[in-house]
Amino acid sequence: MMTASMAMTASRGALARRRGVAAESWRRVARGVKASATAASREVDVLVLGGGPVGSEVAITCAMLGKRVAVAEPRGLLLAAPTGWVSKALRQLGRDHGAPDGSVRVDWAMAEEYLSRTAKRALKLTANRFSDAALLAGDGYHAPEVIKGTARFTGAHTALVDSGEGQPHALQFANAFIAVGSASFRLDCLPWDDPAASGWLFDGDTIKDIGRVPQSLVVQGGGTIATEYAFIMRALGAKVTLVMREQKVMEGCRMDGSVQDAVMARMRRIGIEIRPESGDFSEVRPGPEGSVVLASTGEVLECDALLSATGRVGLVDAVDIPAAGCAAPARGGAAVDGATMRCIGQNTDHIYAVGDCTSEGSLVNPQGLLSTGLAESIIATHDAFPEEMEARVGQLATYVSECPVAVWVEPTVSYVGVTTEDAQAAYGDDGFGSVKVFYLETIKGCVERSEPYGRDEFLKLVYRVSDGPDNGRILGVHVYGSGASEFIHNAGTLVNQQATVWEVC
Repeated sequence: MMTASMAMTASRGALARRRGVAAESWRRVARGVKASATAASREVDVLVLGGGPVGSEVAITCAMLGKRVAVAEPRGLLLAAPTGWVSKALRQLGRDHGAPDGSVRVDWAMAEEYLSRTAKRALKLTANRFSDAALLAGDGYHAPEVIKGTARFTGAHTALVDSGEGQPHALQFANAFIAVGSASFRLDCLPWDDPAASGWLFDGDTIKDIGRVPQSLVVQGGGTIATEYAFIMRALGAKVTLVMREQKVMEGCRMDGSVQDAVMARMRRIGIEIRPESGDFSEVRPGPEGSVVLASTGEVLECDALLSATGRVGLVDAVDIPAAGCAAPARGGAAVDGATMRCIGQNTDHIYAVGDCTSEGSLVNPQGLLSTGLAESIIATHDAFPEEMEARVGQLATYVSECPVAVWVEPTVSYVGVTTEDAQAAYGDDGFGSVKVFYLETIKGCVERSEPYGRDEFLKLVYRVSDGPDNGRILGVHVYGSGASEFIHNAGTLVNQQATVWEVC
């Protein structure tokens, strides 16, 4: 993990010369490659694999630099909204028409309406972003071409895009950016292919197709997706039981222990049952009157739906990165050099991987979030086109290591920087301090609002204690409360600029 600012400004003249040599080299290679017998081959400056939010950001940036961009996307359209837009729409539905404690049951037809309207707005937002980019870029802007289909590498500078309909598109490229995203990880022990499990067993990607608010839902997993959906489905009126292997929710997410405790206390208070250290099943019985049996205790949990949300896995396997000289993917992700986001391999300086399809090497933490994926896209495009980026923005990007994070439980969690546990491990009991302030103890809590702040909503600062110049430096900020995601970016600035508590008190 990075602990200091990373400035991408070194050796610009040599880098520019190297880029020119590399660009001419790929053209020579491309001219020597025999085109596919099923498609006419053509050249582009940039090939983007994946048209989600991170791929769209890369496409916009490169197009504004005057590059000819092709985006290979199975849906045939760009969508600058994360996979999590589904959960955000359902969360808002619960806030608008449900109740946190499940006392109001929401008709799923309203969920379909919320999802449809959200998708339409996201598509319109995406189109507007590209229109604005064209206006800002002016002359020399080439609108990215979206090619429907899945791309796979056939060489260091060549790829095929196949939609499964008609002839595939053969492309030759100077630079490639892999942004294919991820899919829900599916445990092999669950009956995914059993007809009896249809309409009963879901993952984080398919839960939107459930078609109803279940009477009794078991959520398997303790990560952010599982925790979010436990809150969502409870607010829509379902009885929810969360089962997880971990002791606390969202372990491994760099979340402060006090926030984890507050989230779990809120879950129990609104009627969500939690079974920690019980994430494995000894028996699974799918169907409308289905159930699961906890391996740890033998407890039988009856449920008319099971959501297994045990993480996500990258989709890089499908694009055959070894054919381009890249190291074989691990758990569906590409290994990268975190300083540049270039793929690890032989002669792969022109191939980048960004977003939640990377496996190891990225210096941006935590992994798997839209904010970190966008930060990685900035690193990659600045490395690929240093002169063009410097000419457009006035300077090369300086990237800072700590990205603000928001988790859309109820209320919202947001955080940036070091946790109490991290600080204790790094500095010992006497080398750090922390202060926790509840919303109701601040001016914020005095303001009249229709829904008063909860007594458990708080902001916490973790800071350095020492005899040196770093005394009082803000190491981390952690918020559990309404509107937390709206001001965590301010906290991120304080952490990354190494501000002290004396400057903000």
